[in-house]
Amino acid sequence: MTIQQRQSHLIEQITQLKDEQILILLEHDLVKLLQEKNEIHLSEIDLKELIVLADEPDDKDTVTDIEYKQATDKWRIK
Repeated sequence: MTIQQRQSHLIEQITQLKDEQILILLEHDLVKLLQEKNEIHLSEIDLKELIVLADEPDDKDTVTDIEYKQATDKWRIK
């Protein structure tokens, strides 16, 4: 995802927000991040890894109820 695409995506998400509390939190976090920007000393590898993790879908590691039950069946006492 390019910087322009990422900016457009974020702008779209922000404009759809109707909850003032969320907007206040977002603004607070953004200001804090911009102030701390010069204090963050990540290697290029760490920065790339963070970008990759941020781009992953939210439900990447989600499992269905059936998969969860199958994985935990051995822990249940019958």
